[in-house]
Amino acid sequence: MLTIPWSRTSGWGQPKIGPRQDLSFDPLAGVLQYAVTCFEGMKCYKDEQGQLRLFRPNKNFDRLKRSAARVGLPDQWDNAELLDLLSKLLSLEAPIVPAGDGDNLYIRPTLLETSESFGIKEDAFASEALLYVVTSVNLGKGLYASSEGSGLRLDACDKYIRAWPGGTGSYKLGANYGTVSVAKQPGFAMSLWLHTDGKEAFISEAGAMNVWIIKEAKDGFTEFITMSLDNGIVLPGVTRESIITLLNDHASGAKAFPVEGMPKNIRVVERDISMNEIIEGLKDGSLKGMFGCGTGVVVVQIGLIRYQDVEHTIPTNPLIKLLRDTVTAIQRGRVERDDWSYVIPEWDGLAHEHDVDGQKAIA
Repeated sequence: MLTIPWSRTSGWGQPKIGPRQDLSFDPLAGVLQYAVTCFEGMKCYKDEQGQLRLFRPNKNFDRLKRSAARVGLPDQWDNAELLDLLSKLLSLEAPIVPAGDGDNLYIRPTLLETSESFGIKEDAFASEALLYVVTSVNLGKGLYASSEGSGLRLDACDKYIRAWPGGTGSYKLGANYGTVSVAKQPGFAMSLWLHTDGKEAFISEAGAMNVWIIKEAKDGFTEFITMSLDNGIVLPGVTRESIITLLNDHASGAKAFPVEGMPKNIRVVERDISMNEIIEGLKDGSLKGMFGCGTGVVVVQIGLIRYQDVEHTIPTNPLIKLLRDTVTAIQRGRVERDDWSYVIPEWDGLAHEHDVDGQKAIA
């Protein structure tokens, strides 16, 4: 694991890479008392040449900064330095990174308050914190193949509210996930989170995924619709952003879709999606499919939604598998897309002298 301590007086401390071990905190530490913690989800892939790759890592680092700022944790660091440290950790773990389709080494950067945080403080900012990174093999693999089968079964939850306008739903905070896990129902892969305007129920996320529907518009275009980020309810997913870019570039003619099979007459729409719209779309045939996306699952088909004790079967759509195959091809370096896939340089675990801005440094 990689650990980097931080204090308000001295800033970031000495990074260390060592065996995974338990952490020790003051019983009144902010992470224990008030859940002052945020995290990221990333994956390391092994390509056909045996190289290790990351998918758009700076996007995750920037989102971690945004989450950290929301809960008073340190949010200033050099992404290039953090990427170098993460690359060194992953290079050492290269032997355990699997290479099969859907395989990955999952990466969990976590930032938390270690200083005492009890009662009323002079300000809302941590005095001491810890950034650490641990890994786990094949998180999300169990759901990976669901884009080809019948899809995930979701329970539309109207008992618990995951997020609301002005809240913390768009930040990757520990409290956003632990407090709502009790909503998961037997026989369903995850909850489909709902929010309401007092009249209609609107979908937001499913589990920890961004959600999309595919509809046939009245003008014949195929619409890929996902919830807007404007009201701060859903997480600004890296996979979500990447899919939007791929589809918009294809629709505008700026860049053809990287893998053959995507129709030309498509559009991306970011707006609220109500449960009534989904149900009516199933009745009139305009709803052509539904999927979730995120680091863990990449792209996965949604096959059924239970809402108010009624189960609604969602049609399958080959475009969902096309999206998944395209994203995974970019992640593994089989398809080139700008600088989205970062190749991790090899490292022998030894410190070497090198030049940094004209100064000799050891790293």
